[in-house]
Amino acid sequence: MAICGYRTGVIWDASRSNWQNNGARPIAWSAWYPAEVVERLERPPGKFFEPGNAIWEATLALKEKFPVILLSHGTGGTAESLGWLARALASEGYVVLGANHHGNTGLEPYLPEGFLCWWERATDLSALLSELGVSGFFANRLDFDHVAAVGFSLGGYTVLALSGARTSLDEFDLWRRANKITEGGPKEFPDAEDSIPTLMETSNAFRVSWARHGNDFSDIRITSVVAIAPAPPIRSFVPASITELQLHVVVLTGGADDEAPSEHCADWIASQNDRFHLHCLGGHVGHYTFLDFPSDKSLIGKADIFSDHESVDRRKVHEQATEIVIQSLRKAVSKRDA
Repeated sequence: MAICGYRTGVIWDASRSNWQNNGARPIAWSAWYPAEVVERLERPPGKFFEPGNAIWEATLALKEKFPVILLSHGTGGTAESLGWLARALASEGYVVLGANHHGNTGLEPYLPEGFLCWWERATDLSALLSELGVSGFFANRLDFDHVAAVGFSLGGYTVLALSGARTSLDEFDLWRRANKITEGGPKEFPDAEDSIPTLMETSNAFRVSWARHGNDFSDIRITSVVAIAPAPPIRSFVPASITELQLHVVVLTGGADDEAPSEHCADWIASQNDRFHLHCLGGHVGHYTFLDFPSDKSLIGKADIFSDHESVDRRKVHEQATEIVIQSLRKAVSKRDA
């Protein structure tokens, strides 16, 4: 297995405005990648989640081009929250590019726009792939013929939108009303919806984004996707657009997910297309079991996002999920190359 390198950076998408309406949209990124052997292991800078065995700014391994995994974090999170998976994939020879979604990431102050305009996330991944493929550290080293996408929670919505699933806010409202869901946002920003009238009046960036929510955000470079504990916004997808998807799609879920109940989310999306593959990793596996461990180990068992059912070994769940993801990627490649 390859050594895992790690580095971060920021690109700017000039085709879209930032939510402050005063410049290009920022996309902070984190990358894990196969690295050359080094004499001294350097730890990544201090982070909220454990850095694992990644080597900070190590030299890219000697290979002409690398297959790519695009990574999308959950609501209000960071790419590092999925570091457990990213490090494993980099050790298998993949370059993993994680976007930190503007206004919806813990790297910057939360903004209601970031919690309302989920569809912008798919374009973040496409823009990141295009930019890093031609400039900077990874220039001309990414294999655009072998690109997959993996997302957790709202990131699960993101990678499915990237595959071609189309969003309808009317569809989402119908589902919410049918299930008597009245919250105007996730627990990280429960009153986000209250901001809509003001944003419609004051923010051109928001108005432009809101108007294009039903657009096609697919990227033809994507060969397969994995949606891990996909969040309720997947219920905004037009069913016909899911049924039509031809990509290799794997969905992972846990039976004790209170944030994205499997019956409403993972089970539902898998039922829309008989080509999708659904895996439940255990009846007591919760939503946050799919997050990495904290750098501060005293938080384990105390903070909600680092607490699991007594029968659940988070590290073993990560190992099981990693194996499913790797096998899925291999099957997608063999199917495409056949």
